[in-house]
Amino acid sequence: MGLLAGLLMAMMGLTGSVMVWQAELDAALNPHWFGPSACARAGTAMQPDKPVATVLAVLAREAPQVRPAIIVAPSRPGASYQVWEARDARTGLRREHFVDPACGRYLGQRDRGAWVMDRAHAVPALYELHSRLLAGETGHLIIGSGGLLLLALAISGVVLAWPRRSSREAWRRTLSIKTDASAVRLWFDAHRALGLWLAPLLLLLPLTGAMLVFSDSARTVVSAVLPTQPRQAKPMTVDAKDTGPSAPSPALPLDELVQRAQARFPAATWSRLSLPAKAGAPIELRLLQAGEPRVDTGNTRVRLDASGRVLSQSDPLHAPAGNVLLDWVFPLHSAEALGLLARLLWTVFGLLPALLFGTGLWLWWRRRRASAASRARSRPTSASPGSY
Repeated sequence: MGLLAGLLMAMMGLTGSVMVWQAELDAALNPHWFGPSACARAGTAMQPDKPVATVLAVLAREAPQVRPAIIVAPSRPGASYQVWEARDARTGLRREHFVDPACGRYLGQRDRGAWVMDRAHAVPALYELHSRLLAGETGHLIIGSGGLLLLALAISGVVLAWPRRSSREAWRRTLSIKTDASAVRLWFDAHRALGLWLAPLLLLLPLTGAMLVFSDSARTVVSAVLPTQPRQAKPMTVDAKDTGPSAPSPALPLDELVQRAQARFPAATWSRLSLPAKAGAPIELRLLQAGEPRVDTGNTRVRLDASGRVLSQSDPLHAPAGNVLLDWVFPLHSAEALGLLARLLWTVFGLLPALLFGTGLWLWWRRRRASAASRARSRPTSASPGSY
């Protein structure tokens, strides 16, 4: 099991080390998408009053065949908006389009999940390799199962490495590496000591990774022990200004819906808008509040129907304990909520699965070779023809 899972775990660890810095790397490789646009740098940009409508209008003009599913607001002033199509169920690809509403320009596209090592695709390709093995939902399930397997291997490794006698001297020997010993002893000590020193991360990261893949099951387990707000809450009691007249109201423009949703959290900034799958269906706006653990997009959410009536909202800063735990899963896995030191530690830790796999493989190979040699020595020697 260790040999079969080792390669997968080593790949996940190495790509995870890179993914800790994915936003910075993507912006460095593609400044024309994630940095200020040309007209913004020239001082000629005009921020539109209705950015969502402007983005969709530019996209409809330049790529009329596109069916947008999500609009991602830029994290940096003057950068482009991203428009995501729905993920292709057959290929696992998600096409991203980049639009600059201030300049009224369509800036290009890329396919997340395509194994293309150019500037545009390198970071999302590594992310898709890390999270989906470039194989869509099937790869996603393999990664989640691999996380559970790594968790089991980590637990068994900790149990095997734990000192049988809990004394200071036993712990000193267990947690140190004897550098003047033979190669076998050196690598054995490295395998055991590094595994124990980093055991908290070795248990945390595969657990949170598996929870991200099997999110429904994770939510069910957490809800069984902690109070948790349902993912789609029942229609909430809203102010009179949100209810509108008793007769069915006409659908509001998307920008006005965004404004109504953002009015629920005036100090927050919106990060993603999930567009209705069909006319008249609800929208969901994701926002980021100061103090949230998910510092890239936030986990604050507001759902509205087409007339602007608030159906439900989720506030991570005032949520039940179960939701708080679930909201911390991704920020813990990516280290984004723990600051620069944690991100550096996570980066170094990503090298550990490859090191443990390499040392474990070498020790296993030596043991097999020694066992084969021992069996050969103990095998009786055939008598020669002339001995009779």
